[in-house]
Amino acid sequence: MTSSSFVSLEGQAFYQRRVALFGLSIAAAGAIGLSFRLVIALWSGTLGEPADAPSYWLHFAGIVPCVAMWLICRRGQLPLNKTIAVETSGLLATSVAYIGMGMTIPPEVGADAITAFTLSFAFFSRSVFVPSTARQTASLGLLVGVPLIGMMSFHYLAVDAEMWRRVGYDTRGFERNRIAVSTALMTTMWWTLTVGLASLASHVIHRLRTEVQTIQRLGQYHLERKLGEGAMGVVYQATHGMLKRPTAVKLLRPELLGGEALDRFRQEVQLTAKLTHPHTIKIYDYGRTPEGLFYYAMELLEGASLQDIVDATGSQPMRRVVRILRDAALALDEAHAMGLIHRDIKPSNIMLARQGRVQDVVKVLDFGLVKRVKETEEPEQTGLRAVKGTPHYMSPESINDPASVDARSDLYALGAVGYFLLAGRPVFDGNSAFQICLHHVQSTPRPLREVCPDPIPEGLERLVLSCLAKSKDDRPASAEAFADALDKLQLPPWLRADAERWWALHGGLVQRKRESIAPRITGHTMNVARDRAWSESG
Repeated sequence: MTSSSFVSLEGQAFYQRRVALFGLSIAAAGAIGLSFRLVIALWSGTLGEPADAPSYWLHFAGIVPCVAMWLICRRGQLPLNKTIAVETSGLLATSVAYIGMGMTIPPEVGADAITAFTLSFAFFSRSVFVPSTARQTASLGLLVGVPLIGMMSFHYLAVDAEMWRRVGYDTRGFERNRIAVSTALMTTMWWTLTVGLASLASHVIHRLRTEVQTIQRLGQYHLERKLGEGAMGVVYQATHGMLKRPTAVKLLRPELLGGEALDRFRQEVQLTAKLTHPHTIKIYDYGRTPEGLFYYAMELLEGASLQDIVDATGSQPMRRVVRILRDAALALDEAHAMGLIHRDIKPSNIMLARQGRVQDVVKVLDFGLVKRVKETEEPEQTGLRAVKGTPHYMSPESINDPASVDARSDLYALGAVGYFLLAGRPVFDGNSAFQICLHHVQSTPRPLREVCPDPIPEGLERLVLSCLAKSKDDRPASAEAFADALDKLQLPPWLRADAERWWALHGGLVQRKRESIAPRITGHTMNVARDRAWSESG
């Protein structure tokens, strides 16, 4: 009775859960209806059915198979054919009991209405709760309709004959058959309408579920839940179909990747996948859906971004910041050596992960705005890439002349991240993206010793502020040189025990903060020219 989508064990378990929920819902609805009938009988006295009428027992008998359906299907995994048998037999037994209930209710109480409403409600509920195709729902409707039409026709034949005898008219032969046929036609009409509408509902729900399943499967990856969203796309937790490996899959926004841009991005993902540094997130795979959505799969990390950590706990210990900046710089150095720059270094794109029972493993994420250093941009490409990044961490040249961005632009952003970690606040802030960018171009950062809650060595402050120099030539020559300069400070290292102790104290706070704002908008790409126009016009 089920569709091919329930061949897998996961699909069968889902079908069994839905049958159990259907049984519980119908049992609850039947119990509520029985309670109302008893209350009405006690309140109305002789106007309605007596409280000991057989129809109440038949009503109760119709609830029992539904409860049994729920109890059987809520236990361990059942074979698919057994689940189908439980559902079919339970629905058929419930229908027969409710038909019998209608046959014992006096016509003046509304037997027709009660029977029609009860069976129609049960069948419509089944089309909503239990996933199946229209053909399967129609087949089950036919199975229930045979006893329904037969029993109701026979019942109304006897009732009408008794009524005619009371007025002295003996119905025989053709007259009697005409009453039976009329009753059968009326019952067939409303039941056909019920089954038709329920089959249509099953068809729509089944199609939607199939479409969702198709969307949730990208090649070998099954999407499970949304992790976050940013300017370039949406990230989902996924599982590889064959390897069963937990994976993060990023679906890229189609409006950002059309024509040549898609080809260029595919090449850049291939280049990024060659990065092997332990502090760079690993890219496993990439592809394109039939609908044209481009995606890539990367390692799934357990931990929190620097943005999450600072949002939850404020400025970070100096030794930890030095360790983070050094590891991130070494990851960037490998990319720069391959001719790639990141262009979107920010706290939400650097994560402290737990891997192999080791805390605070630095991972540089999201090379979604990566660019070849020697790449020549056509005029139409320049418009697409004109100014991209996150305002709080954009270098002056990325704002004034995006084509001149190079590896030292990543160092500016990394210096801004270090400032943010030490001070617990960005280098510059403002009421708009334009104001923030203007500060990056024109303003001098406040000395760290004035904004940091804890004292920091003069050498560390000088090194971080050197990354924030307006001129690229005044910054460290390379990411490797920046990492070496951090090592030469000879500050006490951030040890594994320090990381374990920090997470033991603050891990719960970070998790609660993440849950309160999830899914996070991880950042946005902005267009300075557009923002400037808005600002000037406003």
